[in-house]
Amino acid sequence: MTTATRTSAQEALFSQWVREHTGDLQRFARNRVKDPATADDLVQIAFVSAWKTMERFEGNSSPRTWLFAILKHKLADHYRKAYREGIKVSGMEAVGDDPSGTLFVPSGHWHTDHRPQLVQDVFQEEDLNEKLDRALRKCMDALPERMRSVIEMKYLLSKDSAAIREALELSETNMWQQVHRAKLKLRACIEERLTKPQP
Repeated sequence: MTTATRTSAQEALFSQWVREHTGDLQRFARNRVKDPATADDLVQIAFVSAWKTMERFEGNSSPRTWLFAILKHKLADHYRKAYREGIKVSGMEAVGDDPSGTLFVPSGHWHTDHRPQLVQDVFQEEDLNEKLDRALRKCMDALPERMRSVIEMKYLLSKDSAAIREALELSETNMWQQVHRAKLKLRACIEERLTKPQP
């Protein structure tokens, strides 16, 4: 069945899905894409894809689960495109990946003098979650797009390493370098935001 031959019942059902799930899909996308307009566009693209392939929906899962799966694929496409184009440039590039070898010992653990400060030591319990969340969001936004794509796919979309490497066309070594460097940049950024007053 093509989109031209949809019945009015199918159109009504799809309209119901749009009404019921748009808000949740937008929240999900906006938590994973920096620009809210881009997130909303990805939700619309997911709905268009769902409409075009509605006959494939067999009802083995809920419409919500099916729509979220489509959106996750569209987000992965977005990350892949952003990674290839390298569209984000920020001041974070200056943070190195431990060129002097002072942050980590050979086993890969933090060097004693460079361990991250415990966040609990910085804030009272009631302020901790809010300030940490705000710092993490700002620091994620400041990452170069290539690193941000890898981190979002790994930790926000819970993609496995093989899927990330395939989607972004990375070698295993390069993917782990991106993860490592991003973690270092996030650490430095979060520590700075949590320990120094922000404007």
